Amino acid sequence: MTRSAGTALLLLLATTLAACSEPQHVTVPPTDADPTEVVQAYVAAINARDRDALATLSEDGAIPETWLGTRIDLVEIDEPYADTGAGTRHDGEDVIGVPVQVVVHGSDGSLPEGEQIGWGYLLVQQDGRWVVFDQGVG
Repeated sequence: MTRSAGTALLLLLATTLAACSEPQHVTVPPTDADPTEVVQAYVAAINARDRDALATLSEDGAIPETWLGTRIDLVEIDEPYADTGAGTRHDGEDVIGVPVQVVVHGSDGSLPEGEQIGWGYLLVQQDGRWVVFDQGVG
């Protein structure tokens, strides 16, 4: 390979990698979206590294920084359930749990890489919209 062809290939590779790492815009569901729609958009926003969408879909605009370098494949979304919020700052409030099956890629090592696991999101109403306030093994 000539030097200019090698340089062109490296530039193409660098441009492709940069394009893959650029944050993308995720459409935030309407205010009256159900918890399942919110979870789908929340995961899409994590995958796209869309900080604005994450701020809208998270309680008090909190952005889950540790998730921004990961990709989450939603395998299955189970039926949402009413939760009491016991043990959380929303204890006794109307909380909805959304259990999911996911495959996580590029985690911080606390989750199995590339294996399907049970996970869940807890949502509460804030300003008339369901927002994610907690997540974990479920």
